[in-house]
Amino acid sequence: MTGKCKGLLGTLVALAALLLAGVALAAAPVTGGSYAGSLIPSRDGVTVSFKVSANGKKVTGLSTSNVPLYCSGGGRPIPVHFKNANISSKGMFSSAGKYLILEGPKKGQVGANLKITGKFNGRGEQGTLTTSYVGFANCSGKSAYSTKA
Repeated sequence: MTGKCKGLLGTLVALAALLLAGVALAAAPVTGGSYAGSLIPSRDGVTVSFKVSANGKKVTGLSTSNVPLYCSGGGRPIPVHFKNANISSKGMFSSAGKYLILEGPKKGQVGANLKITGKFNGRGEQGTLTTSYVGFANCSGKSAYSTKA
């Protein structure tokens, strides 16, 4: 291999390393940061919020301001709190939450199961919120969402 080829190869390896480092940095959450945002498109003002642990490895305090409803109806807002979630080396996380019925003959029973998945992209994060109503499949649905630190 000539000196020019070795120099070119070294430059290409260095550029590849920088590009990979840029991708890794872009996926990293803001450690200790608070994120907030909403469903896309907005659905009855439902917001998503959470914090990232100081070491950047967990999503904590994850919640929605209300359970999204994909059929007619309504009522007062019912916040849903999700389990803490580990953040993968690719900047992704997933967590589950439940809406428990607060009153009436089914009080205390699960009214809906929710799943949220997200991926960090620097100071932002985006994902999907899936809502599955128990006994009311026509009110179930899925929405994209986006948050910022």
